[in-house]
Amino acid sequence: MTEQIPSPVSTASSPGGTRSVTQIGTLPPIEEVEAGLPVDPRTGRPRMIRWAVVATVCFGLSALSSAVALCWAWWQMIHMRTFRSATRLIAWNDPRPGSLASVLLAALTMVIGAAMVAMPGILAVNTWLGRRWVRWGAIGGLAAAALAVLMNTLSWIGLPFAVLAGVLVWTPPVRAWLDLWVQVRAQPDTERFVPRQVRYGRIAEHY
Repeated sequence: MTEQIPSPVSTASSPGGTRSVTQIGTLPPIEEVEAGLPVDPRTGRPRMIRWAVVATVCFGLSALSSAVALCWAWWQMIHMRTFRSATRLIAWNDPRPGSLASVLLAALTMVIGAAMVAMPGILAVNTWLGRRWVRWGAIGGLAAAALAVLMNTLSWIGLPFAVLAGVLVWTPPVRAWLDLWVQVRAQPDTERFVPRQVRYGRIAEHY
């Protein structure tokens, strides 16, 4: 990209008299000429920030711990000896093992456990992708983590991670990062140069 920029004319003395010397104009760096969104020039996407990574990891740990708690609850529910104490939901209702009520409560327990796993898992993926709705979705993540009151003791492990992640996505750095993602997605797609391997050697002969 070239552009003629008028530059001041200076005078210089020479044996034959005074002559004018025109200085060569230069352009500022491309980053200053094409000031745009603060994105990674290699990918065209916002650079990942530390607190967004921490929020993603916390959501993931919440989902992982809930999955472990659900597996343990399932293991206890399939054994008659531990069925009544598998979860608080079952213990509070105290159904007879094998009855219709016990089957329904076991199914409800699996649904609750699946929600506790799925919600923070979805939030973890979308936080990593920079979706702004995760700020409000974090409230749903807290509600899903609070369902631990109906599950077993292991399910409480995921609650602190969900709370921490929910707080982080509302902090100013993460909010600004998510807002930047909205601006980037609003920009038209541009074709970017993708480097490919160049093969050197003799040019194939054509007949």
